[in-house]
Amino acid sequence: MRILLVEDDELIGELLVKSLTSQHYTVDFAKDGEEGWNFAELYTYDLILLDLILPKLDGMSFCRQLRASGNQTPVLLLTSQDTSITKVAGLDAGADDYVAKPFDFQELLARIRALLRRGGSALPPLLEWNNLRLDPSTCEVACDGKLLHLTPKEYGLLELFLRNSHRIFSCSALIDQLWSFEEPPTEDTVRSHIKGLRQKLKAAGVAEDPIDTVYGIGYRLKPVQSGREEELNIEKVADAIANPVENEVRQVWKDVVEKIEQRVAVIEQASHKLLQNKVSEEILSKAKVEAHKLAGSLGMFGSDEGSQIAQEIESLLDNGKKLKASGKKHLGQVVEALHQELENLKSGYKTELSVVEAKADDRPLVLVIDKDQELVRENRSQGSEAIAPGQLTQARVMIVDDDPQILTALQTLLSAWGIKVYTLAHSQGFLEAMALAEPELLILKMEMPGTSGIELCQIARQEPQWAGLPILFLTNRHDTLTRQQIFIAGADDYISKPIVEPELIGRILNRLEHNRWLRNLAEIDTLTLVANRRKSTQELNHYLQWCHTHQQTMSFAVVELDGLKQINYNYGHEVGDRILSQLGELLRQIFHSQDVVGRWGGTEFILGMVGITKGEGVRRLGELLKTFRQIEFITTSNQSFHATFSAAVVEYPQDGDKLEALYQAADIVLNQVKATGRDRVLSS
Repeated sequence: MRILLVEDDELIGELLVKSLTSQHYTVDFAKDGEEGWNFAELYTYDLILLDLILPKLDGMSFCRQLRASGNQTPVLLLTSQDTSITKVAGLDAGADDYVAKPFDFQELLARIRALLRRGGSALPPLLEWNNLRLDPSTCEVACDGKLLHLTPKEYGLLELFLRNSHRIFSCSALIDQLWSFEEPPTEDTVRSHIKGLRQKLKAAGVAEDPIDTVYGIGYRLKPVQSGREEELNIEKVADAIANPVENEVRQVWKDVVEKIEQRVAVIEQASHKLLQNKVSEEILSKAKVEAHKLAGSLGMFGSDEGSQIAQEIESLLDNGKKLKASGKKHLGQVVEALHQELENLKSGYKTELSVVEAKADDRPLVLVIDKDQELVRENRSQGSEAIAPGQLTQARVMIVDDDPQILTALQTLLSAWGIKVYTLAHSQGFLEAMALAEPELLILKMEMPGTSGIELCQIARQEPQWAGLPILFLTNRHDTLTRQQIFIAGADDYISKPIVEPELIGRILNRLEHNRWLRNLAEIDTLTLVANRRKSTQELNHYLQWCHTHQQTMSFAVVELDGLKQINYNYGHEVGDRILSQLGELLRQIFHSQDVVGRWGGTEFILGMVGITKGEGVRRLGELLKTFRQIEFITTSNQSFHATFSAAVVEYPQDGDKLEALYQAADIVLNQVKATGRDRVLSS
């Protein structure tokens, strides 16, 4: 269990840390009240050991502040003031118990155990699983009566799983429980400890592996089988992935997902501004705070990867404006990975395991293998699952190579960078697989039986859809003629075997980033950073088709900035551009990633909100208008003023079943708003 120790005497503190760690507690040590409070706000503890006399924030104030915030963590006071008045004051402040200095360590341990029992449910004195026994009072583990010799971390892992038999622990959750703040390991270290524990349990004769891997989520205690163990098939594995998460975190997720989306939006804004050299210290600071919060919160919902990504973003933002161009690009890539991780969580906490199958049964499957290489799921049904609009995917790379070892190695390497990898073992069904995978980058082996990589490249370039697709070659040959053939065929680059990991990653990420940058130039309004008319029109038509197929409603809104011509005349076009940019920023922050936000020119923005009625659309835009009214704009002559907008909301299909009809209906309503004074949101 995890304990927070707040003690300004370093000698006592270090002694307590060593002693409690030897008893298999995880201890975070704070040397003053303010540092301790920061720990208490950031992490969840089973117990707080609190000295009364502390610098910056004394123990009494700490305790009152803790209880006032609703935190009911058990508090054990450590005090040298062994008087009734002090004890009563401490207990009245919210402490649960106290120990007077100097204290007997065995008494302290007994009081800690008592408070931990009181703070949670009563725990059995002996923890059992099949023929495995763990005695917490003696810290002994035995199999069929024979003692096992485990390291402290292996013991901690086993006790944690046995005490929480129905809980799934992500790697980050295990780190939070069993490692102190000052010594956090990598996830690979956690996996290494679990592997070592499994090996020792197996060698000792434990009936079977008690630790169940829930793919893509974490680890849990395997339920004890009654009678003959049933053989798991793919459907049961899928249930093991989905059901526990849905039962335990879905309701909580519904309550917090919007806040997490807002945090990601703040980080995305800072990344965009940094790339354009327009970022302010305020935006950077806010983004860093949000990244720090996400690093702690995403792990709670089974996303260890999301927590790691947020930590990397926080580290990059530390350098802020000092980042070089390559660093800014890398930050953009990492932020995009964070956005994708959020989309994965929103789609239902399902592991990214999927299969793309060519049309004919005798053609090879294009597989996506899970990151840990522990499970490949093959779906041979001909049906397809409906994907709601707005479900974005991570970078997609397709590899064609007849060497299965190369495919596996590349898949493992690229997946670690958040890239979804599709592999094709030979050239059969190439175009069909391309159409299904829709890759953002293609990697081809040059020499293959049948159709060579050169020929596949030429085939791809003849298709309008793939004319601009980045194509890289893998080749053992280094001669000039080979390079000429590669570039004449239409490839963008080549990688020589043996593959050097940094070179491969660098070339792939650069190509993906460059390709997305070019695409963004063609799709994003450079002033407001929302989708331009062409891109937003394309997305809206796609959404309308999806709504028609699935009989869903959609709200469509036109938002128009009020009085821009007069603002430009009075204060200059630079101020007018700043207001438009601010409105675009608010629209991106407040509306979800599955909503369409676009600028159709001048003062006009459009919104598409799938599954939202026009009444709800009016409410959301009304809240946006209140926020926008409160923003104070400063002119070059140091004058301050406020701006407003007008908006009209209509609904598919009742106000129109085509985009043009919806726009015309919204325009009629917007004219009514203008005629009655602007600064309002109305619906049809």
